Amino acid sequence: MDLSQWQKKQAILLYHFASLSYLEGLRDRVHALRVFVEDVLDTSDAEGRDVYLRSKQWGNRNTGENWANNGWPLLREFQQSVIQNIADQRSNIFHKTGAYQCARAISEFSMQWATPMEQNQFDEMFEELYKYAGYIDETMERTTAATRWDDFGLTLAWQSHSALFPVLPKVKVLSDLTADSGQLPPKTGVYVSMNNPDAALQFAWTGSSSGRLLDATTFNATGKAALAAVGRAGLWMDGKAMLQFVLDKSNQDLTGDPFFEDSQTSELAPSLVARNAFTSAPSRWCYVELVKDEYETLRFELQPAQLETLRAMAGEQCMKEGFYFSPAAANSRRRFHCGERFPAVNSDYGKTIWQWDGD
Repeated sequence: MDLSQWQKKQAILLYHFASLSYLEGLRDRVHALRVFVEDVLDTSDAEGRDVYLRSKQWGNRNTGENWANNGWPLLREFQQSVIQNIADQRSNIFHKTGAYQCARAISEFSMQWATPMEQNQFDEMFEELYKYAGYIDETMERTTAATRWDDFGLTLAWQSHSALFPVLPKVKVLSDLTADSGQLPPKTGVYVSMNNPDAALQFAWTGSSSGRLLDATTFNATGKAALAAVGRAGLWMDGKAMLQFVLDKSNQDLTGDPFFEDSQTSELAPSLVARNAFTSAPSRWCYVELVKDEYETLRFELQPAQLETLRAMAGEQCMKEGFYFSPAAANSRRRFHCGERFPAVNSDYGKTIWQWDGD
């Protein structure tokens, strides 16, 4: 089983978000935030800010003393939970982070004891930390029947993290390591659907019952229509093409969306389609191994003008996922995935040449 270029990117992202080094990065961010808050609390105490913040109506609610007694321990508990997650990961047990719970709890405590500049810096640090932790949470989420990651979310994640991978770490499918949705995987790691090529890859683990493989998150009819209309390279990222798909107005899933009228812009059209593009289904899964210290060069991204003349000989690998046809055979139009080899056609036409068909 060969992976498409996009499936390889998904596998690399999931291994990255599930890695020990990434989790340690979260620990370091929580620690940095704690140190920053401690310094600001010390400054507030030295300047006597709380004297001006106590009131008959609110008591100590807006003081640094209140935050130190109730808000700061939340950061300490959050950091301790991350440290515990690091220890569990060595036993092949993975968890979501406590970022969401920490954010909700901290929002209940006033920061009027900090200057506007100090509060802005706190907000920026916590927002970056929260977004960082969110990638772990999406990967480890097990409260639903299907994996939380979908093609849209992984595409946006790749755009944010692609600079980390000037070359792709090599991955390969081990066809002897398989399991079905609902089963514990035979090995901790990333899995690809064997019966649904459009399904998002997922991460599963062996150390606890929550590590079971989930149902596949894949395209429904609307998602498949968007993929066919826009193409793999433009899906979600080509705002103009996505908008054109939306403006066709023949898709009832889209026209029935309560935000359909407000989403008719190139910036919002991808999100509109994504809200209506996915479904879930049980799947047979196959393990995708991350090959240590081996890499492959990313295939180039073709521009629209280059696609018009894109062609390949029989036996060559497909470098751009999409539809192709061969003049050597009638009704030969079909979809090819990246890495798939173009077949030869027995005919009197001569050499088999496959041409891009963007229509």
